[in-house]
Amino acid sequence: MGATQLEEALPYRWAASSAGREACANDQRWLGGIVANAAPFSDWWAKARIVQLAYEPMYDADPAVYQGKADPRAIADALHNELKTHAQAFDWAQCQERYPGFCRLVDEEYVIKTLNHWKRREFTKAIGRNFEVYRYLGQEGKQGECGEWCTQNTFLVVSTASVSLAVERSLPNPKLFRPLFNVDELAEIIHQRNIRALTLRTHGYANPAGGFYKFLSDEANYLFAKPKPGGEPTDTLGEEHLYIGYHWPSEQPVFNRGLIRDSMSNLEILMKFLGSLLLLSFIPSVVLIGLTELAEKIDLVRDVGPQWHLAIAAGVFFLWLSLLMLLRSVVYQRDRYRAIHYGAPDLAEFFWRLDKSLKRLMLQDMGLPERDERVQLALKRSRKLVNLIGHSMGGLVLVNVLRVLSDRFGKDDQESNDDGLGDCLKLGKLILASPDIPLELLREGRNNYVRSAIRRCEQIYLMSSDRDIVLRYLSTLGNWFSEPSVEMSGLRLGNVFLPPNPEKEIQKTPRRKRRREQLKILLIRGAILTRQAVRPTSAYDLFENFSYLDCSKMKGVNAVALELNPFTAIPIDAINTFFYLTGRIDVHGGYFFTYTPTFKLLPFLMQVTAPSEEDVRHELDRFDERDTIRFLYRAIPTPGSVDIDTSVVESDEQSDIAIGSSEAP
Repeated sequence: MGATQLEEALPYRWAASSAGREACANDQRWLGGIVANAAPFSDWWAKARIVQLAYEPMYDADPAVYQGKADPRAIADALHNELKTHAQAFDWAQCQERYPGFCRLVDEEYVIKTLNHWKRREFTKAIGRNFEVYRYLGQEGKQGECGEWCTQNTFLVVSTASVSLAVERSLPNPKLFRPLFNVDELAEIIHQRNIRALTLRTHGYANPAGGFYKFLSDEANYLFAKPKPGGEPTDTLGEEHLYIGYHWPSEQPVFNRGLIRDSMSNLEILMKFLGSLLLLSFIPSVVLIGLTELAEKIDLVRDVGPQWHLAIAAGVFFLWLSLLMLLRSVVYQRDRYRAIHYGAPDLAEFFWRLDKSLKRLMLQDMGLPERDERVQLALKRSRKLVNLIGHSMGGLVLVNVLRVLSDRFGKDDQESNDDGLGDCLKLGKLILASPDIPLELLREGRNNYVRSAIRRCEQIYLMSSDRDIVLRYLSTLGNWFSEPSVEMSGLRLGNVFLPPNPEKEIQKTPRRKRRREQLKILLIRGAILTRQAVRPTSAYDLFENFSYLDCSKMKGVNAVALELNPFTAIPIDAINTFFYLTGRIDVHGGYFFTYTPTFKLLPFLMQVTAPSEEDVRHELDRFDERDTIRFLYRAIPTPGSVDIDTSVVESDEQSDIAIGSSEAP
């Protein structure tokens, strides 16, 4: 046994009293919930099982779970035997190969520390992790098709929050994903293999766990596929690049058992809601009844009796009830709440803990004290690049993550271009596909954390479509009651698009003012009419940092070849709605279909540092043979890029007009 000693002798017992029985029930419910909802043989699962094995089976406890082990060695052995059974392993060597972190760390001393945390009432802190990490195992029967590095370089990070207090988590399929013991194990993989870059991709609204896991496996199989003859090295990812999917709690709209279970498990609250709605509906009902009485007096209607009054009151109540239940069943606001309050903080914690683990490993290798100046220089030189890809509401998650991880916010951050996400991680590209972010956040006075996030990125790419009916209509409906202004609810960044032949439009502007003037061609669509996306009150420096990929006519997100104008707007939406509902296209998420040009472009963007406009256009020409994507490169060239024209930049800087003035372009 190591130096650590048990503070209370085993086995543990609950008190033989009514208070002890109550404590037993509470402890069993808590520990059982952890074991049921945690990844098997992960850190917090193991700690919960250790406590269960330490207690005697009292008060009808299951003796197969609560075994009253007499010493820490017996508990560790019991867990090792459970692992052998779970993994169907012939010997301990197979277990070590499949679950290296668990096999290395779960020993007698680990058991003692866990039990001491329990007795000190520090158990919540000991298991306090809001995410889990899994390794992708490959699709059954297709492991040989997905490339050499697919199963070694693809990981899944999952927020441990459930979609509802009444609904248990949906764990990944163990045939596709195997849990790591904790984030330290992922850090060791990155450190030992000298991984240079990580790309994290997260989903958007209405993406249940099972569907996202399948998408991630399909994407990984493509990204790490064996290179095709005649292809470019950047067409697939290599051994020094990790692809990580991140799932935050999201649920299926309308046909969702969780919605019903959530309501049925809280009947008292449901009755309070119905009672409040009944009282509120009384006011318009009285007004309508009064109007019908007035109409009867002036002979507009006849025979208005009590049955009419009852019908009016019932009609108002059920109309309001139907509308509110519809808004709840589309789960938009529920997903938005979870994205901001669960998804963003949990992902920020993942990056913080990963950076902390990487720093610890590097300090061990260097053998120097943390405050040594050489340590900071070495850490900065060896930072791992982190690319972020967010779809729809996932873009909101990523922007909020960067807000949490940023050191400073708002306009005070203008002089700082620090790309650090910690001591060992640095921010690379931010790729937003149809982001569900209000356009107003890119205006002066509305963009404190957006500015801080954007200025830290190497480059930002916006994939958008004027035909995204989900973002344009459903987001407007879902945000109508929550956003502080009507414009914020109706105009989203993911609906920004470019006119036909944007290059010709730019050439019409004087070269001296082209840097700012080119932003005038950015458009955004309401329903039928379009307007300029950039106004005099806009934060030009934010818009200038984006490279725009207008995918309105791309295969996978569109089924109509018509150009957009006030006469074709409604027919385009109607036709695309039909194809969307029949599953032929995905107007909102088709950017990630593996056959689309946008997805084929991703490996290039992930791997090439600060690609120039010429580089990106070359790749688009390769993958977008039908020329369906309109492209506008960032107005501010990336530092170090070959696109920098010093004379033009200097001229622009001298002639820039103060943003927000009456003379702003």
